[in-house]
Amino acid sequence: MAEKRSDFWSRFAYELRDMLAGAAFPLMLSLVLSVTFIGMTLQITVEDKPLAIALLVIGEVLMAVALVIFGRQSGITSVRKLVQHAKKREIGREDKQTLYCTGEYSAYKGFVMGLISCVPFILIQFIECLAHNSFCEFMLVYVFGWAVFPFRYANLSPWFNFISVLFPVAVHGLAYIIGAHREWNKQQKVAALQKKADKGSGKEEE
Repeated sequence: MAEKRSDFWSRFAYELRDMLAGAAFPLMLSLVLSVTFIGMTLQITVEDKPLAIALLVIGEVLMAVALVIFGRQSGITSVRKLVQHAKKREIGREDKQTLYCTGEYSAYKGFVMGLISCVPFILIQFIECLAHNSFCEFMLVYVFGWAVFPFRYANLSPWFNFISVLFPVAVHGLAYIIGAHREWNKQQKVAALQKKADKGSGKEEE
C-alpha cells in the first residue's frame, strides 16, 4: 500500500511539473500584455473611456490569439510524447517519464494548464476582496489588467473578476484539444504510410 501511495505521488509530481512548464508561457503572456498594452488603458480612462475600452478589447483579442497558439502547440507536443512513449514502452524502456505517461495527451490537461496560469491572479484577487490593500490593487491593475478591467469598467463588484479566469482556461483548453486532434491525425497518416512502406519492402524481398 505504501509503495502504491509513493508511486502515485511520484507520478503526480512528474505530471504537475510538466503542466507547470506548459502554463509558464500563458502566464508570462498575460503579464506582458497587462503591463504593456492593457495597462495603457488605465492612463487614458479618465480622458477617453471609449478609447480605453477599445484598447482593452484589442489587448484581450491579442491574448486570445496567443493562448490559441500556446494551447495548440501544447496539444501537439502532448500527442508527440504519447507516440514516443508508446514506442519506448514497446521496446521495454523503463524511465519514469515513460512509465508514468508524463506529458501525454489527456483532454483535461489543456484546461488545467490554463487554470494554473491564473493561480497568481486568483490568490491576489482573493486577498484583495477580503482585505483591500495598495499592493494587491497595484498588482491587479498593472499586472492582471486582463482580468480586472472588463468588470471594473462595468462598475461591478471585484468578486466578479474571478469570472475572467474562464477566458484563458477555455481558450487554452480548446486550442490544446484542437492541436492534439490535428497532430493525432497526422501521426495516424504517417503510421499508415510507414506500414504501407514496410509491406512494400517485404514484398520486394520475397
